[in-house]
Amino acid sequence: MESRNVIIVGAGLGGLSAGYWLRQRGYAVEILEASAQPGGRTVLLERKGDRVDIGAQFYHSNFHNALGFIDAMNLGSTKRTISGNIRYALEDGSFFVFDRRNPYNKLLGFRGNLRMYRFILKFLLFGRRLPHYLISEDMPDWDSMEVFDGFTSPHDRPMKDFLVTVISMGGTSGLPEWMSYYCYMRHFSNIFFPNYITLTGGIASLAYEMAKHLSVRYETPVRKLVTEKGRVVGVQLESNGSVKKAGHVIVATTPPAAAPMMPEEMEEQRRFLESVTYVQSPMPIFFLDRPLDRNIWCYFNDPKLRKTYGYAIDELSKAPEMIPSGKSVLVGFGIDPLTLDLMDKPDDVVLKKAKEDIELMIPGSSKWIEDARVHRHKFVNALYPPGAHRSVLDFLEGAKTLRGVSFVSSVLCGEAIEAAMVSAAAAVRRVCGWGGVLTS
Repeated sequence: MESRNVIIVGAGLGGLSAGYWLRQRGYAVEILEASAQPGGRTVLLERKGDRVDIGAQFYHSNFHNALGFIDAMNLGSTKRTISGNIRYALEDGSFFVFDRRNPYNKLLGFRGNLRMYRFILKFLLFGRRLPHYLISEDMPDWDSMEVFDGFTSPHDRPMKDFLVTVISMGGTSGLPEWMSYYCYMRHFSNIFFPNYITLTGGIASLAYEMAKHLSVRYETPVRKLVTEKGRVVGVQLESNGSVKKAGHVIVATTPPAAAPMMPEEMEEQRRFLESVTYVQSPMPIFFLDRPLDRNIWCYFNDPKLRKTYGYAIDELSKAPEMIPSGKSVLVGFGIDPLTLDLMDKPDDVVLKKAKEDIELMIPGSSKWIEDARVHRHKFVNALYPPGAHRSVLDFLEGAKTLRGVSFVSSVLCGEAIEAAMVSAAAAVRRVCGWGGVLTS
């Protein structure tokens, strides 16, 4: 067995990053991907020349590894900063346009704005500094607390509705009742401050370009990790049961998909991987017969209403170069657990519900639909309920004792594209002592 041979299971951006860095260091890398394309949760849909992101929607301006890869893949000229505004359809039938550049958020009211900026000063500027896209510190007081327990004043109601709930929906596609305070604090700093960047070839174009530089075998699912004398020495393929050996195996799939691959002696790792809960959502895509307001790229229902589809993105406004037809394309985002009962329903049931909710955001939109599709995401974002961060730290500590295997997942570093790449850098460092640009 050649010790410089590495098998990577999964061709998402985490697995591709690990493969690219190892290849730079002279390792022979083979990536085994169960699906027919790279990118994981970055998915591109094409229709009559229009290209639509139906997975991850943008990169953040503090995604240092991702932006570095974009430049390395000669995609820098395709970067665009999303400059439009967000519009809320309020419970009373009125609308509010939120401009991130305006320091005063009318929805929070005067008292709410004061409380928000006091919160920023106290916890983010002069309090604990959470590392970006890295889970490295145990914070039991925050990790054991549900997010709303940090907002107990009667005056916190606007913040709970238009800050906490909105960040929970945007960051995890879930309701805040399933989020720890620790998770909220990470998402607040990672969502509130950076700019949002898209690519004119689609978010998944980065994965496509990275995959061209690597040896990727598609439609090649892995059944099991193979061990000898307590060390992982390869993988067993699902198709014919054959074994491929390697000096090191990097498992870079979602935790629920990785769990069945664990051998008996890795039962502790299997239990953690099985415990990770993902938002599942059928994502509707509506192709309209006209353009909407080019200054609005995202539409929200009033968070207090807790609608199944909480918000929608207009892909034309977000990235006009991707939509040569000049007509708006709306991608609806369901909110866990409200979407769970829709996952197994027929497309027409999903589309009917989505049209009802998006009609509230954009009156008249249900009459302007030329075509509609549904894409079912089994792994949208991971949820971090109270205690989840401690579980991640325990898993990472236990994984250090394993020989011949490393794990790559955004779950291990904070649930974002950049987190997956930071996790990949850590895995690569285990293999060869060097891991690209590891940022905090």
